[in-house]
Amino acid sequence: MIQRIQTVYLLAIVILSGFIIFSPVADLMNNIDKLIYLVDFKGISLVQPTGNIIESHIWGLTSVSTVVPILALITIFSFKNRVKQIRLTVINMFFMIAYYAFLLLYLWPACDRLHTDWHLRIVAVFPLVNLILSYLAIGAIGKDEKLVKSMDRLR
Repeated sequence: MIQRIQTVYLLAIVILSGFIIFSPVADLMNNIDKLIYLVDFKGISLVQPTGNIIESHIWGLTSVSTVVPILALITIFSFKNRVKQIRLTVINMFFMIAYYAFLLLYLWPACDRLHTDWHLRIVAVFPLVNLILSYLAIGAIGKDEKLVKSMDRLR
């Protein structure tokens, strides 16, 4: 289980997804009033004077952020069923794409409402890196499946 390369890829997905959950994803800056807002898993919060949470109903972004590492962990521990591993990894890739959809869905209306410009942080790139790692994991799982099937033919 641990000695396979796909486990390393999937574990990297879990670690990067943990950073996504606990780090701010974007900054919203209002140049007129000089206000800065942060977008993280709790919502959109005002940084400077009070730090109060302005908008807390970004449930889609939060739920997708928590599903990705959980699904990657489930995929790691289902190592005996490689077809199931491939399916779970593909499903996880759809969740990573949905992360960007939810991020844009929340950022654009919030920017219009608060009259701000949005600036993504480096954490916003992690789902893209996770997509690449998932693709590599699918390839490695497929190679293992081929190897096992070739060994079954020799018996």
